[in-house]
Formats: sequence, structure tokens, C-alpha cells
Amino acid sequence: MLALRDAGCRCIQIEEPTLHFMANTFGTKDEKVKFMIECYNREVQGLDDVEIWIHTCWGNPNMQRVMDDTSYEASFDLYLNAMKGDVWTLEMKDRNFKDIQLFGRHKGRLPKKVCVGAVSHRTLQADRAEDVAVGIRTALQHIAPEQLIVSSDCGFGRQGCNREIAFYKASAIAQGCNIVRKELGLATSYVPAADPALQIDIVPKN
Repeated sequence: MLALRDAGCRCIQIEEPTLHFMANTFGTKDEKVKFMIECYNREVQGLDDVEIWIHTCWGNPNMQRVMDDTSYEASFDLYLNAMKGDVWTLEMKDRNFKDIQLFGRHKGRLPKKVCVGAVSHRTLQADRAEDVAVGIRTALQHIAPEQLIVSSDCGFGRQGCNREIAFYKASAIAQGCNIVRKELGLATSYVPAADPALQIDIVPKN
């Protein structure tokens, strides 16, 4: 990690500390959970000048759901306060934004930014920008805009999803964000995939 920092890297994502799995299985007071927190914080020690992202999801081998209990409630305060980092990413879309209300009591004063998944990594259906916008609006009820980041639930590289579908899902995230940005009076981003001049096949809207 320090070598990455010294090479000029200013943003590092730590993949899956699994604290949420452990908290649900053993409870937050278990020594194994405490040890996991200590190990993680030691891993990112000395990276105060690097933006640290803590990635969490619930697994997706071959795009399959593998966990029955996917609640972040037990690990919520641990990720938010005990784990060192700047951004906490959560699987939300595939869980119908379960637990998003937990952020409400901290709205506007969260110790970390929150990155919510707005498209599922377990479905092959390309998402619509309008549906992504609905998810963002749901998140904004509990998280201030300046502390909200939007992404996918997880990556698309775990077998089952081809690059073209992943491309359109990523495009939907950008377009959905633009819809909500307009509603908030914020600047939008250019999305090449949404530019008719660059498109080959266009499905009529009416």
C-alpha cells in the first residue's frame, strides 16, 4: 500500500474486508470481529494522504446470490466509525436498498462518503437511466448529495456478464446521475453512450 502511495496513487479501494459477514455470523463483540478491524486498520496505516475506499458486497460467484442474511445493520457503526477510510461502498440495488434508512440519523454529518450500488451485478437486464435515478432519489432521502457517490453493486467480472451488458449498465449509472443532477440544479456530465450522433441502433421512444 505504501509503495502504491509512493508511486503516486491517490485512491485505493480495499476489496471486501468481510466485516459485515463476520458481524452477522459472530456478533460485533466477538474477538474475531475486533481482530478483523485491527488488521484492516493496520493495512491502511500511513495512508492519510490517500483516499481509501472500503468495498463491501455479499458475493456473486457466477452472478449468484449466496447469502440469506444481507443486512448491514450489525456492521453499520463498525464500518462507519471503527474502520479507517474515506468512502464506504454498499450493495444496494440488488437488495432493494435495504438498510439505506440507517444513514438517515447521520444525514449531512457522516464521517465517510457513501457509495451506493444503483445497478445490480447479478442481473443481465441492462438498467434504464430512469430506474437508476429512482434509486438515487431513494438514497438522497437519507444521505446528503455532497456525501453520496453512485456506482454498481459490485464488479461485473465474476463470470456470467459480458462486456457489452456491463457497458450499458455503467452508462445507465452516468445517465441516471445526470437526471438527478438536473433536478438538484447541478452540472451534468457528457455521456458518449447517450449521444445520438455516436449511436448505431436507436429504439424509438414512442
